[in-house]
Amino acid sequence: MKFKTEMLKIKGVKAYQLDDENMTFTIFYNEKKTDLQTIKVAISKLGYDADEVKADPEAYESLDDCCKA
Repeated sequence: MKFKTEMLKIKGVKAYQLDDENMTFTIFYNEKKTDLQTIKVAISKLGYDADEVKADPEAYESLDDCCKA
């Protein structure tokens, strides 16, 4: 899954927990190196919604069918 590798490439992101059942995840990050908005934009560029930041349509279409909600 591209998401797993790309999330840890975001400067300041230390770890995350993915909850497949609820289709949510928790991100642990260093607030001195990044902020929540930057992380949300990065998530949207991977094709996923991040609260009020909607998924990039082109990135969403490139997701495997199993990853589309």
